[in-house]
Amino acid sequence: MARPKVVVSLCGNTVEEMLEDAALATAAGADMVEVRFDQLWIKKEAVIEEEEHEEGDRRRRNREPKWNYIPLPIESVDVETSINAFKSGIRIPVIFTCRPVSQDGGFPGEEPERIAVLKFAIESGVSYIDIEDEVTDKDLKMLKGAITESTKVIISDHTSNPPSVEEITQRVDKMATKGDLVKICYRLNNRGGALRVLEAAKDIGAREGGPDVALMGLGEGGDWARIHAPLIGTRIVYSTMDESVSVMKQGRINLEDLTIAWDLLEYD
Repeated sequence: MARPKVVVSLCGNTVEEMLEDAALATAAGADMVEVRFDQLWIKKEAVIEEEEHEEGDRRRRNREPKWNYIPLPIESVDVETSINAFKSGIRIPVIFTCRPVSQDGGFPGEEPERIAVLKFAIESGVSYIDIEDEVTDKDLKMLKGAITESTKVIISDHTSNPPSVEEITQRVDKMATKGDLVKICYRLNNRGGALRVLEAAKDIGAREGGPDVALMGLGEGGDWARIHAPLIGTRIVYSTMDESVSVMKQGRINLEDLTIAWDLLEYD
């Protein structure tokens, strides 16, 4: 069985941080990276927790830090300069994503401003452009009109707990008519939801000439569809270079652990 292509979603809230993560992902063997451009409008600050000891002694807790995420004004990011920096600084194909708040993103502006950012990314020649399924038909048509042969379209959605397997596959088929690849990420409430995502991915992967799909979840069991992607016929898997404990809790998986799992399971 062929292993899927692996996309590493870049960590960081500055261009420099993302470029550093992209270099690590490239060296580790990632096939593509995802630039979450909307994260440039978020400032990440560590919250240092302290605990009280005897005689008023205060010491920092030895644990993974918590973070505050502070939104920045739209004028704080130079869109053209930042996109050009990514274009010149990343050697492997790039998926360009700029999530609105409604899709768990950090872009602070209005929708026309966000669409303009996506259009500029397309015109820069990015390999893949991620367009949310909720985008209006008018905006989708305009964005696709700016696309050349060098750019492919990912139609995506980040949504609540997965419905039935049949409803998931129907949703995939509908979204597939709009682009080259479908990505759906569900927020999982339990293992039952994770099993439905896994089964739907398996059904789609078994089709002859079916659409390219990345189905995944966040929460308990979210890593199942990623780990077993070679077995169920999924062609693209999203991963990360982040090695923190929170990655596992979120149902994500870092690239090193994903590769080890595929080796142990003999998914070749």
